[in-house]
Amino acid sequence: MNKALSLRLIVFLSPWLWSFAVAADSVVSKNLPGGYAAAELNTDVRAVAEFAVGEQAKREAMPLKLISTFNPEKQIVAGSNYRFTLAVERAGSRRQAKVVVFRDLKSRYWLKSWEWV
Repeated sequence: MNKALSLRLIVFLSPWLWSFAVAADSVVSKNLPGGYAAAELNTDVRAVAEFAVGEQAKREAMPLKLISTFNPEKQIVAGSNYRFTLAVERAGSRRQAKVVVFRDLKSRYWLKSWEWV
């Protein structure tokens, strides 16, 4: 009799438990530990963006001016990686670039990537 009761209970509760599991999965944050997460557009992010524009201007030997910063993200590692899209004025025209900057634990910056889009 216990087996029959257990089977009925499992059959009765399975849809409810399944719907709970599906609902819980949609509530869980999609950010992975150690991955990038949305960052607040604060003075730190602005400083990193200004550094990136200055560094890229040196690499291209051409003046660049930061117009705005979009979609800032931050990844905590042994320091921090910052990833964002920048609107930049270059040779009189507006262009966008996808940028990654690393800031080490001593607050030194490195421009890891700059891709014009």
